Amino acid sequence: MSQIQPSVQGVIDLHSHWFSPSSLRFLSERQSSPHLLPGADSAPNLHRAGAGTTAQPFALGNHWFDLDARIEHFDQVGVAHQLLSWPTTLGIDAALSASESLGLWRDYNNELAGVVRQYPTRLSAVAALSTSDIQWSVGELQRAHEELGLIGAVLPVNAFASLAAASRFEPLLAKAQELGSHIYLHTGYAHPQVPGQPPVLLHSDAIEARRVLDIAWQFASATITLAHSDLLDRYPDVTVQIAMLGGAGIIANLVELSQVPGHFDAVGHSPRYQRLLFDTGAAGRGAQAIALATRVLGAEQLVFGSDYAPVPDIAPGIAQVLAAPISAAERELILRGNGQRLLASKGISLGS
Repeated sequence: MSQIQPSVQGVIDLHSHWFSPSSLRFLSERQSSPHLLPGADSAPNLHRAGAGTTAQPFALGNHWFDLDARIEHFDQVGVAHQLLSWPTTLGIDAALSASESLGLWRDYNNELAGVVRQYPTRLSAVAALSTSDIQWSVGELQRAHEELGLIGAVLPVNAFASLAAASRFEPLLAKAQELGSHIYLHTGYAHPQVPGQPPVLLHSDAIEARRVLDIAWQFASATITLAHSDLLDRYPDVTVQIAMLGGAGIIANLVELSQVPGHFDAVGHSPRYQRLLFDTGAAGRGAQAIALATRVLGAEQLVFGSDYAPVPDIAPGIAQVLAAPISAAERELILRGNGQRLLASKGISLGS
């Protein structure tokens, strides 16, 4: 139960994760990383192997799996609707070959569709895709829309860390344009065969703090790819959401610098930032970072995200938006308005 009482209602949460029974079974049956082993409290612990992951086991608590508890939590904290996605942070796709992963993603998407059918006004979802077999992912994205009732796909943010990396996904973007997909960029590396991804940095001091900075840089890099190239111009009907405010406020600093006459004139301001949505999940949830992004990027480009599942309580994330020194109208857009508009454009009914 949340320790913070809700002070708002009708929140639209566009950053959350869910672990399906089939993915739990798949990773429990593997004999080498990435795989699941019971932890000291018998909860499943994920031992990871992909780029950018750590050797420390990642515990999966009940909130990763229990949908009834999730919906009960919504009612406690004032969330009306939540978008589900696979946690690309875990590095599973980057660590497996296509022959190992395609069945995993197909089964996951099937179960995800079942969840959406069970809670149609409370949950919507984006599909998990392969970054090692793009042609398969093109077909799976079409199936996700036409058969499963999903609204797009989640991809690891480093798949767009450079134009060289992002260009590998143009066949997928072309299909997304045809379908009117929502593409969600979340933490993580694509498969190693994708060129142009950031190096994996090994730190010997202040490791966790430096990893936060690494991830913020990765998100900012992907944002630059999309805002400072013509890549998305060819796909005007694709909506793109970038987690963690596009780098925990770093990208807002870059945009602000580009607007100040002086040494940074060469950066140039790009109107393409208006094509992007930035969510407040995880490293994007600080009140001052939200205020900076609101002032520089505009409240119209921000949506609320909780990172629920890794984060077991949504209320503190809502509290950060409420604490941000922004106007009531801007707060309304971030917590509700922008998310409602996006979901409505994808045909999602939120009920009464």
